[in-house]
Amino acid sequence: MSKLIRFSKRVIDALPPQPQDAKARENEYSDTEVSGLKLLINKQGRKFFYLRYRHAGRQRSMKLGNYGELDIGEARLLALKHRTQLSEGIDPQESAAESGITFRRFIEDHYLPHAYASKRSANSDHSKFKIHLFQLFGGRLLTSITRQEIQRYHDELISRRAPATANRHLALFKRCFNLAILWGYMDRNPATGIRMHTENNQSQRFLNVDEARRLWAVLDNEQNQIAAKAIKLMLVTGVRREEALQAKWEDIDFDGQLWHLPMTKSGRQRFVMLSGVALNILENLPTKCRGSYLFPGRKSGQPLNNARKSFQRALRAAGLTHIRIHDLRHTFASLAINHGATLYEVQHLLGHASTKTTQRYAHLAADSLREAAARVGNMVSK
Repeated sequence: MSKLIRFSKRVIDALPPQPQDAKARENEYSDTEVSGLKLLINKQGRKFFYLRYRHAGRQRSMKLGNYGELDIGEARLLALKHRTQLSEGIDPQESAAESGITFRRFIEDHYLPHAYASKRSANSDHSKFKIHLFQLFGGRLLTSITRQEIQRYHDELISRRAPATANRHLALFKRCFNLAILWGYMDRNPATGIRMHTENNQSQRFLNVDEARRLWAVLDNEQNQIAAKAIKLMLVTGVRREEALQAKWEDIDFDGQLWHLPMTKSGRQRFVMLSGVALNILENLPTKCRGSYLFPGRKSGQPLNNARKSFQRALRAAGLTHIRIHDLRHTFASLAINHGATLYEVQHLLGHASTKTTQRYAHLAADSLREAAARVGNMVSK
């Protein structure tokens, strides 16, 4: 017998698993706000949203999504959408199965417009689809992609990329399929249950002064000077790649020598101090760049999508290996500390919201800390 409750996060989180000795595999609860919206809880404590409905004289049900991946508001919206289809004589399950939409079409027509309207990292998502995912899954029907295929892709990717990169791809898969469920294009998420790879975020590569100078020198001869100058700016400011590529001229205050970042990874705005070298890079950008974005891409009105190809060419020319663009940020921090900056100063230069993040550079400050401790010791002993 289904129990009537008003779905809320507090109430659902407190609901217990189905007892192990119960005959039924799952316990069912009904939402008081949306007719037919159910929550099922199995003996392992997993919770699922379902829609129970009647069509053409038959009692039917369809899974909407897992609780946690689909929140209560999204489940209600999806249930209401399907009930609208029922009022028009359409079976929502058959409608989803017959839609025949491909992965590429769903991403280009539905996911990306939503992402650009709601995500700061939409440009990064777009790049993942173009460079990696469309090649393998673009022409496939959305509903035909299997969990095994996604697992295989996730496992294979770490042979070419860092575990963190593979995990970002998997998270993107999960989000896309959750939205496909929410919007009625499929009724299950094939990426559900696939585990993230273990990440080692402490593994870092810093360029020393000589290596940084070699990279700087070869960038002068890079064929794509827009990308080369973007890379140089990252090296001398420590900003993240997306922060640099999304920067606009309106964010630059030449008189105050400040760069305003209206939205950062932490969700807060901050200001970047512009050195004379950084200002020189900006002042010497080609006149044609003086549009909206500091570093425009090939498409009119769009920023440079990715500087990776130029970066890889520059690394080869400089004889450098095992360097990522994000390591330029680590290099900026390490060079600053090795030349007298404190961890407090580096925290603010990089825009870290917490000192905990900056502590990864603490070992670089060991020599200056020893010198400070020695000065105190000398003063006291005298």
